[in-house]
Amino acid sequence: MRAAVYDRLGPAHEVLRVVDLDRPEPAQGEVRVRVRVSAVNPTDYKARTATPGKSMPFPYVIPHQDGAGEIDAVGEGVDPARLGDRV
Repeated sequence: MRAAVYDRLGPAHEVLRVVDLDRPEPAQGEVRVRVRVSAVNPTDYKARTATPGKSMPFPYVIPHQDGAGEIDAVGEGVDPARLGDRV
């Protein structure tokens, strides 16, 4: 899958890049969503802003708080009838 990611804090033009990643598989109790529309939320911007004492919460972050699509895979314990549900 292609995704915009950052692996350090800072301004978008300095830290955001588009990369190819392995498609994740849902774990127990999870679903995977085929994202059709994605938007940037103020939370995404604020999370990327470098401030004293702040560090990266993960090795890289895919900024994405707002989006829509449909469930295309389910993990163990999730009803397979959820496949195709719009979310």
